[in-house]
Amino acid sequence: MDPARTFLGVTRASIGVGSWLAPDLTARAFGIDPARSDRFIGRLFGARELALAGALLAAPHPALAPIAAVGAAVDAIDAVAGFDERRRGNLSTQATVLGPVGAVLFASLGAYVARRAAAAA
Repeated sequence: MDPARTFLGVTRASIGVGSWLAPDLTARAFGIDPARSDRFIGRLFGARELALAGALLAAPHPALAPIAAVGAAVDAIDAVAGFDERRRGNLSTQATVLGPVGAVLFASLGAYVARRAAAAA
């Protein structure tokens, strides 16, 4: 399996598991005050991350490019939302680096995996 695909899938799954099982701890790790965040929303985020990770890691090669592209699109939208929240003063530097900047990294990796998979098809 491509190292970029593995890294993206495993990292995404780790974030998903953390967000689901330990939403307050995960929020703190991302620089978000758990007292000001909603555990339910954090767990929804975790479930979404687990679904994207599972799809990416389990995808047969013919389905890999579109699955990776969908994940990249989700991450790009997350980045836009995160940078907008930073502009509004709602994200700390730590939350900005681990949130929207991280989403840009994930979007880039997802696009890379999608391009490689499409080229290999």
